[in-house]
Amino acid sequence: MRNRILIILTIAILLISAGVNAQVNSSPYSRYGIGDINSQVLGRSFGMGGISYGLRLPFDININNPASYTAAPQNVFLFQVGIKNKRTDFSTETQRVSNYDFSFESINGAFKINKYWAMSIGMTPVSSIGYNVQYTDSAKLDDYTSYFTNTQTGDGGISQIYLGNAFTYKGFSIGINTAYYFGTITKRLQSYLDNSTYYSILEDSEDIKIKDFNIRYGFQYSDTISSKYNLTVGGFFENKSELKADFMKFSGQTITIIGAGTVTDTILNDTIQNGLIELPVKYGVGFSFVSKKMILGADYEKGFWSGKTFMQNEQEFLIDNYKISLGAEFTQDYASKEYFKTLNYRIGAYYGTTNLYLNETAIKDAGITFGIGIPTKSGTKVNIGFGIGQRGITNNDLIKENYYTINLNINMADQWFVRRKFF
Repeated sequence: MRNRILIILTIAILLISAGVNAQVNSSPYSRYGIGDINSQVLGRSFGMGGISYGLRLPFDININNPASYTAAPQNVFLFQVGIKNKRTDFSTETQRVSNYDFSFESINGAFKINKYWAMSIGMTPVSSIGYNVQYTDSAKLDDYTSYFTNTQTGDGGISQIYLGNAFTYKGFSIGINTAYYFGTITKRLQSYLDNSTYYSILEDSEDIKIKDFNIRYGFQYSDTISSKYNLTVGGFFENKSELKADFMKFSGQTITIIGAGTVTDTILNDTIQNGLIELPVKYGVGFSFVSKKMILGADYEKGFWSGKTFMQNEQEFLIDNYKISLGAEFTQDYASKEYFKTLNYRIGAYYGTTNLYLNETAIKDAGITFGIGIPTKSGTKVNIGFGIGQRGITNNDLIKENYYTINLNINMADQWFVRRKFF
């Protein structure tokens, strides 16, 4: 079993590299702030609309609520790895294009130190940036008008390596994730001017490197009802934080006069400067109701993004956001000898607003999810989730995104820390 975990760990590292390189043109909306925020919903939760704050399942690692780590069985090491493939159809009032993204989703491990204390360690993306947007602009001086073609591109994002600790006593659990955030955000703007006597190219670039810590707190309370059902309520909290970042900016212009030659000038070439990126207060609450055949749950989360700054500049397009998630799972019979009766069938939905307010419009996000959990003879479980969603609208010169997601997550468990007896 341990050899199998090492093999999958090696594959996961390769997938991380492949996924990072493949994250291009993820969304024009990712050009704002730190980019598209990753939900960090893993495996089983994805198929249930993303519910997680009240989920407390013994063989699943739930990093959204660190208090859940204490649900892990004693003397068992849990390991999981996930990847995601996403197709997005981008629409405006006049155009439509499609894009495919393949990305690394997570790699996590968890185990119990004793009956009161559990730990988890792992790596997941926090945000991603990938866009290539082209538009025209103009500038007028007296009776003369100049027309520009502008191209904005960006890539990168933030990832985290976290260490989680959780403690439990008489049904009540608390947990904390201490995460190291790191990553690079690169943004480029190129303006091209062409007329009958000369053409000009103005280039502006920003490179931001993030290296700092962030903390998430979690709690859960779980109790049985009528000895047949289990009810868990839980939540998380993140305080306002400031990520330290190194910032470097370059601006240059190239002017070519037809028949006379080319002139290149560096307008601005900053050395590395220090800055801060503000992250908001966030919280979420949820519950799950578990029986032998069913799991039902719901979540609510809120982020206070309004007024937050990015490298000391207030981001006027940021607003407070929220999300509501609902989900369910059905298993006919976990202990059945008939294989198809042991499969987990999942369904869910979510609705909310993102943290963006553009052209006097709040950007909303909604979708439905489906999933299936496939157990194997070795004890490994393969979780496959499918999502269909929509973000944004085509009105007010905005972009509508219809997206289709496939999420693959592999869960493994191995018995460790057991002293073997020989007779």
